[in-house]
Amino acid sequence: MPFAFPKIFTMHIINTLAPVFLLIVLGVVLRKARFLSAELITGLNRLVYWVGLPALLFYKIAIADYDFQTAGRTFLVVFLGMFASIIAGYFIAYLLKVPAASVGTFVQGSYRGNLLYIGLPIIIYSFYGAQNAAQMQNTAAIVLGFIVPFYNILAVIVLLAGQHKIDRSIFAKISRSVLTNPLFIACVAGIVYSALSLKIPLVAARTIEAVGQMALPLALLAIGATLAYSRVSGRKNFAFVASIIKVALTPLIGFAIALLIGLGSGETRIALIYLACPTAVLSFIMAENLGGDGKLAAAIVLISTILSVVSLAAIVAFF
Repeated sequence: MPFAFPKIFTMHIINTLAPVFLLIVLGVVLRKARFLSAELITGLNRLVYWVGLPALLFYKIAIADYDFQTAGRTFLVVFLGMFASIIAGYFIAYLLKVPAASVGTFVQGSYRGNLLYIGLPIIIYSFYGAQNAAQMQNTAAIVLGFIVPFYNILAVIVLLAGQHKIDRSIFAKISRSVLTNPLFIACVAGIVYSALSLKIPLVAARTIEAVGQMALPLALLAIGATLAYSRVSGRKNFAFVASIIKVALTPLIGFAIALLIGLGSGETRIALIYLACPTAVLSFIMAENLGGDGKLAAAIVLISTILSVVSLAAIVAFF
């Protein structure tokens, strides 16, 4: 019998991951070449977050037939995996004796993945051509719309708790941020629109679809441009451990939860891709703005992005 390469080496893995990471590399090159300015990158991020991604989520959900029970179970795995990684982050930070001022940043880096800009495109590409592609992509969109607000809420709590700055006013601000989150609004609007069996007029559908299609490539270019001048400095060992928690331990925990509740293989792939995503670039911005350890946050983003190639390839290969 001729030798057969394991599935991880097939073109499916390359075709799924390469477009995502090549666009990130292109963003790095364009930023280094000064083709993209800092102001343009900021504008791209705002355009993607407030316009492109909400249009993408609304369109996919509004026109879809989906199973809320399946989406809910997938969401549960992502949510519990995220929560478990937070607990693991605090426990390991204690064992490593991470300085108190850096614990919040360490924990945020351990759980907060880049679901929007890396997770969603990888999921879309991984199901390309599959019979259940539309169903899986719609499930991924619903999970994304509802998990992002929790990521934002917990990030604020984790970063401020380390500085003992939690009070009643913080929870009022968090509530407002959730209710005004464009991704959450788009997801809810899409669900309501679909539940009412409304049809999007053709001209509106084509416009919204076109706007949504710009979101993912622009988002990936912006990530690369942001990482172009990132450096691994400060406590490198802490950054490496937090990255391992994020891209290795967290998806393993999610896999155990998926097995426990009997989640289907396609839904398990969605959950594990989300859980194995590298730490979000926004975690660095929040750490800087909320008094965290900015250098540690930047190092975690960079290291986890590199390491995530292995974990994401393994997930796409075996699920």
